[in-house]
Amino acid sequence: MGRCIVLLWLCLCLPAAPALAQETVFYKCTDAEGRVSMQNGTPCAPGMRQEIRRVGEVKAVPAPPPKPAAPEPAAPVQYGEFVQVGGPRPTRKPAPEAADLPSPPPLYQCRTWEGQTYYGETDHPPARCAPLQVVGLDGRQASGMAAACEVKHDECSAVPDDQLCAAWYRRLDEAEFKLRYAGDDTRRARQAEFDAIDARIAASRCATRAPSPAAVP
Repeated sequence: MGRCIVLLWLCLCLPAAPALAQETVFYKCTDAEGRVSMQNGTPCAPGMRQEIRRVGEVKAVPAPPPKPAAPEPAAPVQYGEFVQVGGPRPTRKPAPEAADLPSPPPLYQCRTWEGQTYYGETDHPPARCAPLQVVGLDGRQASGMAAACEVKHDECSAVPDDQLCAAWYRRLDEAEFKLRYAGDDTRRARQAEFDAIDARIAASRCATRAPSPAAVP
């Protein structure tokens, strides 16, 4: 009898086993119509078929950190034409007093067989000669052989009327750039080219300064 009392006293003093506190029970419930539902820790309603699954402690998984925002795609590179990215940019616009002057001469935007573009005053510029590779009878290339080329024509399209002023200003900018860096052997020709383009602009509604009284029709 004394031994039983001692054992009972030891059982009361020992802490409760933590296994049950860590256990998680999932209930699989099936109703009379065969619909199945899963419940965590809550038994099925009366009249339902109940199946249980015991698992150990279910630890919460921290949410993954948010992914960094994807960088914005870079602007596409423009090929085929020069694009100014630095340096002074001349600002030209028609003067209000030039609104009554006639339209400037037509311009054509042309593209060469090499993909280069330019503005011209005719839609039928002279043909270009694209060089061809010359080989001997044995198929090998050697120096001193005759030269050959293929005649190619530039493709040109008329500049719309509402874009004529901008196109003429572009021609003037290019002529001014060439004149600024001209050598002694080309300065006279480039000055004449610049003056001719500037005169055409000044006599049209694209004039950037008030026209003289003699220029007004």
